[in-house]
Amino acid sequence: MREPCTGRLVVVGGWGVRCEMLSGLFDRWQGEVDLVSLDDEIMSVCDSVDALAGELLGQYPSPAVWLGWSLGSQVAMAAAARQTGAVTHVITAGGFPRFTAAPDWPSGMPQRDFEAFARGIERDPARYWLHFLLLMINGDANERQARKQLKQWLEQGAPVSAENLVKGLAWLRNEDQRQLWRNSETPALHLLGDRDAVVRPWPSQETGVGQTVEVVRGMAHWPAGPGAEHCQQRMADYLGAPGRGLQGVNA
Repeated sequence: MREPCTGRLVVVGGWGVRCEMLSGLFDRWQGEVDLVSLDDEIMSVCDSVDALAGELLGQYPSPAVWLGWSLGSQVAMAAAARQTGAVTHVITAGGFPRFTAAPDWPSGMPQRDFEAFARGIERDPARYWLHFLLLMINGDANERQARKQLKQWLEQGAPVSAENLVKGLAWLRNEDQRQLWRNSETPALHLLGDRDAVVRPWPSQETGVGQTVEVVRGMAHWPAGPGAEHCQQRMADYLGAPGRGLQGVNA
């Protein structure tokens, strides 16, 4: 494996999960790592993905690689679009420019399924939050191992209130960043799981110049086990490639 990446890393988690769940993506990172969970503290002061991106840029203004998982991918890309110099590279895992399906976007979650889930969250948030976490590992090539890894997080329960779970679903329903991703000038690596049961891999044509889309074999929505290890390897390869080094990223 290539030498671990160095510099500063800002990790933005996804809907309804603790950012620590993504440790398989950054536990070998050599440098400062800032973890951002979409919890009540930050969700309560932001009303949109763009507002959240602005809030985080205020908290983390120094040059860094931003790693976003699931909904966090949209936050990272929105932050990069502001071109403040804080986001040198974007890495996304299980990310998407649009979450819900549309006639011209078949890769998203079908609208009927999404709305049924949203109603379930309003009616019984604990049960449907649990359903989502199990869906994250559904189909993983090492699903039994992933289920064991997931157990501790299931036992802790949701890290965010039912009210903010609903708010986050509204963002997932309405946010469409396809134009933003196509026009982005920030180098980016998008890692998608070929067994993702939440959002299917989408075409690389949806990204702009300087962005790379890769499909990881055997990986579901949550990068765990071998899938996470492969993502770390690809991150190291990508960030260590000529012209994509981390010069100037060190905090």
